[in-house]
Amino acid sequence: MISSFHLVRYLNDSGSDPRYLPEIKQLISQFGKIGNNLNQIARYFNQGGIISSEMKKEIRKALRDIYEMKYDMGKMVREFRGEM
Repeated sequence: MISSFHLVRYLNDSGSDPRYLPEIKQLISQFGKIGNNLNQIARYFNQGGIISSEMKKEIRKALRDIYEMKYDMGKMVREFRGEM
């Protein structure tokens, strides 16, 4: 998997539309935060944690965030390709 540093550097060097760089950087940051949250949830369960209503709520929130970012990323890609 490519690191966020290398992705942003590639986008800067590739002549990509600079309007999208702030959004791409923000999405990369958000993906990292969600990944950290999911790792914490996995660690909790791997250490014998029991599922609670609070844990279910956190899992649902993480999934909603992922799907929202997937939609946003797809929209940016379509705009970048001139499909919108």
